[in-house]
Amino acid sequence: MKIMVTYTVEYKRSFFSNKEIQDILISVIVLSIALFFVIERYAFPSSINLFDKLAIAFLMVITAFFLHEMSHKFTAIRMGAWSEFRMWPLGVLLTLITGLLGFLFALPGAVYFASYRNPIREGKIALAGPVTNIVIALILLPIFLILNVSLFVHVALFFMIYINIWLAFFNLLPIPPLDGSKVFAWSKRNWGLVIGIAVILLIYDFMFLSI
Repeated sequence: MKIMVTYTVEYKRSFFSNKEIQDILISVIVLSIALFFVIERYAFPSSINLFDKLAIAFLMVITAFFLHEMSHKFTAIRMGAWSEFRMWPLGVLLTLITGLLGFLFALPGAVYFASYRNPIREGKIALAGPVTNIVIALILLPIFLILNVSLFVHVALFFMIYINIWLAFFNLLPIPPLDGSKVFAWSKRNWGLVIGIAVILLIYDFMFLSI
């Protein structure tokens, strides 16, 4: 005789644990420093000093990396899953080393979540990150194009738009473990729509945007 047992698992809907806050701070600081070394090689206007470049790198990390990961986290929590950011020590080290060498392997950590396996839920959680990057780029783009802002703000907007578009496109590639692989498995239509927007923005960025 086979006995069927049913049970319910409840995930604690906490926001940030002490461990998570520590991992986020380390990841943001290291990624900002690594990105600073990369963009420091760029042909900036002479009035953009080293402190300004570090500030721009930090703004790029906050708008592109941090908000991308937090969109995964809070989408997962809203869907009833436990979710926290976890630092990858080897990834943090590689991020810093490659930044010092002038290119960037940016994988200091990622958001993990625990729930029942569900391709639809996983696809929606995965899609939240790239969509956030696209929305940020679309919000910043008219400010960059229309408003008369200081040189520092102008340069910062350029790089924030650039990195958000690139991060959205890269993460939407349907290659595991990138977000695009989960979105593609859930809905090819939604994947095609969002990566299409990312490609259009990418082409526009190449053709028309400059400092």
